[in-house]
Amino acid sequence: MVVPESSPPLRRLPASFCVGVLLAGNLVAQTPVRLAQETPLLREPGGTALVSLVRGLRLTSGRTSGNFLQVTVTGWLFTASTTPNRRDGFDLSVETTGGENLRAEPNGAVLGKAAEGALFARLRRSGGWTQVRRTGWIARSAVAERARSSGQAASRPPPAQARPDSGIVSRPPAAQARPDSGIASRPAAARNDSGTPAARNDSAMRGTLKAGALIQRTPDGETLATIASPSLIVLGERDREWVRVALEGWVRQSEVQGAVAPIPAITAAMLRQQPDRYVGRTVDWRLQFLARQVADELRPEMPLGHAYLLARGPLPESGFVYLMVTKAQSDQLQGLKPLDELTATVTVRAARTRYLATPVVELVRVGSGR
Repeated sequence: MVVPESSPPLRRLPASFCVGVLLAGNLVAQTPVRLAQETPLLREPGGTALVSLVRGLRLTSGRTSGNFLQVTVTGWLFTASTTPNRRDGFDLSVETTGGENLRAEPNGAVLGKAAEGALFARLRRSGGWTQVRRTGWIARSAVAERARSSGQAASRPPPAQARPDSGIVSRPPAAQARPDSGIASRPAAARNDSGTPAARNDSAMRGTLKAGALIQRTPDGETLATIASPSLIVLGERDREWVRVALEGWVRQSEVQGAVAPIPAITAAMLRQQPDRYVGRTVDWRLQFLARQVADELRPEMPLGHAYLLARGPLPESGFVYLMVTKAQSDQLQGLKPLDELTATVTVRAARTRYLATPVVELVRVGSGR
């Protein structure tokens, strides 16, 4: 009897073996993971970043390559921020300067921020939104061990990490203090929705400002005050060798010039000067309502037919603002009359429209007006 030296043909393998191989492949492709930190979705292992994914996002991993895992992300993009691009098997790309938020649903929770030029496969459209999908790679080091070993199904990011009202994906973490800075070693500075430090949060990073230190309006800007004695401060964002601080103190009431509205952390003038820097940032603005409008072709930064409020502001500035609102928010604001003022937490959608220097913002929530 002659025994063949080669393996038997694949057609003669037991059916149970083939089923086992398929099941094993599915098990690998169905491993749930959770991101322990803000993580870039890469085109290839160690390659170009496509989307900056939010911390806490749950995904399903498939193939592995060294220190990288392959994952697929599905979400919604603002249609006006995309352009048809049939390249490498995809249907569209992000054309907005500075990128565009990828959301779990139209105007929903932020999953990440897609980079300008990133390619996606289009699934379907709904109103002014397009559902897209993209497969890429993430670093193993960005995956939480607990989620990697758990059997929980992939889901949307937890509310604490990607709230629908946050609008913020790529805000940089607070820089750590240098050993010679005189800054106490505490957790990173907490922030409120306007991006400024929360002065009364005990978990904020604090430090002591030396006597003689100058407080300046902006980095390299004009001097506002000189510190006469060492003072406790709360640290905020950093810019090169500068750090924003919050300082509590007392002044005589007679030295306060009336009950004027505070200057917002991000003004319309700042948007005009640096149109790409503040897109996606959330801030508290005081606005003066003028009229209700519906988006048209002349304002492609908003979905066609989307409701928005024409307002003046942010006060005390006198320019105009387009305030995008949902149907529920529009119903909530039905009582507004022309020239009524309101305090609103908004997310900057665009620094200007295609034809006018008018900022486009999304309403997150409304504060108390007068």
